[in-house]
Amino acid sequence: MLGVVPSVRIVDILDILLVAVIFYWILLFIRGTRAVEILLGLLFLMGIFILSKRIGMVTFQWVVGNFFGGFIVILVVIFQSEIRRGLARMGQTRLFGWAHLSRGPDFLEELAASAFRLAGSHTGALLLLERNMGLSEYMEHGKKIDAVFSYELLASLVSPLSPVHDGAVVLRGERVAAARVILPIPPESPATRAMGTRHRAAWGMSTDTDAVSVVISEETGNVTVFFYHQMKVVKSPTELEETLRKLFET
Repeated sequence: MLGVVPSVRIVDILDILLVAVIFYWILLFIRGTRAVEILLGLLFLMGIFILSKRIGMVTFQWVVGNFFGGFIVILVVIFQSEIRRGLARMGQTRLFGWAHLSRGPDFLEELAASAFRLAGSHTGALLLLERNMGLSEYMEHGKKIDAVFSYELLASLVSPLSPVHDGAVVLRGERVAAARVILPIPPESPATRAMGTRHRAAWGMSTDTDAVSVVISEETGNVTVFFYHQMKVVKSPTELEETLRKLFET
């Protein structure tokens, strides 16, 4: 009996671990998006298809069988944004030797203070901090600036009287790279249903890129940080500075 039991090789264990990691990453990428609902719908349809084969529903089995005949192509078309985001996330890991862009403590302190000065005057703004994944494709639809960051510059850009106040302000390193950057608005989902336009755009960037977004609400004066499918409301400049420092040090 012992001779019948196949031996487990190290490569078999690595094979299983690799598949498990891939499925874990897939679940992380689609968490909080409409892709979860689509995936559940496909799984439900697949269950009905298996049931139809058992009870002999020939017509339904033929229709759905042809649908699943091109299953791989269907998955690529439906989940193209998730696949693109996943590949981009894989390419930006430290496994490939890339280092995260860092910000100096003085810059983060000034940025945090500037955000809460805007919040104090209920001036709405969306600040997009670039990390490893480049934001050039989004900046093409805005006004390129490339200037040293300061509160005065930021306030002039997001002022309601400014011609470039609509859209996001992109920060690259410690410089203002662009303003009036119009960001895509993700489809409504349970996570975004109660959000305004700025917050929904920031949430979309936190799912599609590794950028960190700081949103100042002109209605409530709240300051919210968006990153990696997460959002965090910060109550003070110190808390905002500490949050950003942790994000850019990891």
